[in-house]
Amino acid sequence: MPAQASEPRSSIVVGDLVIETEICFKRIDELRYYKENPRIFSILKQLGNAVTQTEIERNLWAQESTKDLFHDIKRNGGLIEEVIVRENEVLEGNSRLCAYRHLYRNAEEDGDTEGMRKWETIRAKVLDPGTEDRTVFAILGMLHIRGKAEWRPYEQASYLYRQSTTYKMRPSELAEQIGHKESEIANMIEAYKLMDKHEITDPARFSYFVEFAKSRKLDKDEIAQYLPPNFDLAKNFSDWVKNDKIPRAEAVRDLPIILKDQSARKKFLGDHATFDDALEIAKDRHPETTNAFYSKLKRATEALNDAEELQVKKEIAEDAQKKHIVRELYRTVKKFARGVGIDVGTN
Repeated sequence: MPAQASEPRSSIVVGDLVIETEICFKRIDELRYYKENPRIFSILKQLGNAVTQTEIERNLWAQESTKDLFHDIKRNGGLIEEVIVRENEVLEGNSRLCAYRHLYRNAEEDGDTEGMRKWETIRAKVLDPGTEDRTVFAILGMLHIRGKAEWRPYEQASYLYRQSTTYKMRPSELAEQIGHKESEIANMIEAYKLMDKHEITDPARFSYFVEFAKSRKLDKDEIAQYLPPNFDLAKNFSDWVKNDKIPRAEAVRDLPIILKDQSARKKFLGDHATFDDALEIAKDRHPETTNAFYSKLKRATEALNDAEELQVKKEIAEDAQKKHIVRELYRTVKKFARGVGIDVGTN
């Protein structure tokens, strides 16, 4: 059965760009999955670029979201949103195409000729064949990051990374395009780069790397003083994630506590303690990491140790209020220490 006749033209608006489309019905057996779509691209990352269209479809069908879509389409009697096609490649709507093909096969197996006629074509918005890849990516970002049908975070990061590398878009430009914070975009791109560099393709691990990327306390300039010489933290972190040495993504926030304590760090790096055991060691030795009161005392002590005494001496000589603050601090500390049984001497 040939594709049905075209309907009036439509358009897709991305920012200031208006992309004209033609709405028509396309035969599902003539369409191909678009390998650059981030959902498909994440499959290729795990299986390799030589993967066939059949293998892509098998992996799409294995996803629960595709099966849910299958049932929604069957229940509704068709699509709510058209797929987007350029030269018979389904740029957007690959899961819908997969669902349609399974609906057609079910009808074929049941000998349901009416069902076969119903599912053998799919409603599509067809782009001009000359539409640039850059424009296609802008459309995908609008639909799946800014729009309602969001990709998984790893797929979003794949999109952002390729926008930044292929089309040289800065995080600030991407933030304006998709409506996310610039810092969030930068962290997602960095997390994706780390996974790509260390050959980790499991999307479920992505949240670990986002926590790593956004942690200021794990910045190499901040943490290097606590680590062995020439210690590649990013490489070791990737191995820890790969080998399940870090129990959950949220635990990455506690990694600096372990690495900054000599005893906990030695046991964890030497595989003599699990992450949780090493964390307990560090917390026992550094109560300020878990108790807000001791954390404030620690910061106050560090502030005093870092202060330039000559500068402060000059300031309090010129400003009575500043002198009063220092004097009150001294009196309060002395009184508190005595109250909790700490000998502060006779002075």
